Amino acid sequence: MEGEGTVIVERCETPTAAVGLWVRSGSAHESKELAGITHLLEHLLLRRCGGRTPETIAELIDSLGGDVNAYTTRETCAVVAHVPATRRQEALELVLDAIFHPTFTEEDVRLEQKVVAAEFDLYRDSPAETAAEKALSACWGDHPLARPILGDPSVVGSLSREALFSFHRARFGRNRALVVAVGPWEEAELKELLSSKPQALDGDLPLPPAVWQPRLTAEERASLEQVYVHVVFPGLPEDSPELPVLEVLNQVLGGGAASRLFRTLRDQLGLVYEVGSSLLAAQVAGALEVSFSAPAGRGQQAWDALLSVLEDVASGRLSDREVELAKQALTASIVLGASSPDALMEAHAGEFLSRGRRFSQREVEAEIREVSPEQVRAMAARVLDLSLLAGAVCGPPGQAVVPPVLARRVA
Repeated sequence: MEGEGTVIVERCETPTAAVGLWVRSGSAHESKELAGITHLLEHLLLRRCGGRTPETIAELIDSLGGDVNAYTTRETCAVVAHVPATRRQEALELVLDAIFHPTFTEEDVRLEQKVVAAEFDLYRDSPAETAAEKALSACWGDHPLARPILGDPSVVGSLSREALFSFHRARFGRNRALVVAVGPWEEAELKELLSSKPQALDGDLPLPPAVWQPRLTAEERASLEQVYVHVVFPGLPEDSPELPVLEVLNQVLGGGAASRLFRTLRDQLGLVYEVGSSLLAAQVAGALEVSFSAPAGRGQQAWDALLSVLEDVASGRLSDREVELAKQALTASIVLGASSPDALMEAHAGEFLSRGRRFSQREVEAEIREVSPEQVRAMAARVLDLSLLAGAVCGPPGQAVVPPVLARRVA
């Protein structure tokens, strides 16, 4: 990131305006001793800031009539707003104050710790979330990318107000900031406002290399009636020039209703409730994730069908038509992803944070259109290597099992 931060403005005369501020410090940049501090801090940013009380902030957000939100990812923490263009200055002031001037109390900290504790319970009660979390731990071990964004419950519950302020001072500064604004904004004004904000004390936060481990974990729960499976393969880091090819492969494999996994496991065989695939792309590593949930009595059949599809796709048995449909779906999603100020704002942020450039719909669409069926088949052979498969399964007693061919990998 630039020393004084970065400002991206997409100036357009629209009835609504969007502005967001991303700080390049997320859950993956935390030490184990502070696991979950970024997410807890995110909860506090819009509670008290810039001299405002929780009541005045709540009234302001309601009066703006749009959306004001904060969120944490593995590599960022953000506050974003989408409001009527006539109220954009108020939204901008709130976003800047939330990131740079939060003033929470001891009472605020205790209250939000209770809220986050409830979030922990929700995730713990979700077998799908449990399987996804354990799959990343299986493949990346103790690497920071494998840690839950929510962190460690015991750590979060013990964090003090002083620890939060110290962490905020170290990480939340203009030198780590990206401001993106879409609508009738003035770039010079935004740059001037950002330049007046404090610097973060910490410098760069590089992540260590991620070493892949083809392991599987299994968890039994007496309360469950379904089997939840989440498997992962090595993907690509976020700045890889090959990422468009992997995106097309992901779409072909499990990205929609016409995907190979959905058509086979759901439509043709009727084995699963849900099935799909997705990509995780981060600074130093990535993963292609595949998941399904099935009735307990069909778990093994669903596993067998999944492995059959993976082997089929990895062997290159993909039609040109499947690749073309996937490309059409992706280009359509790019258009929709730039159809409103808030969507365009997120697109600019994602493109800059991952690749260091502004979002260009024309360029991103061209990258997808240029992907050939041969490239997708080659990527499938490379990525969908069953010897590298890692993951997790969560199900009823006696049903949280893996196919015999993978049994040796269960930790």
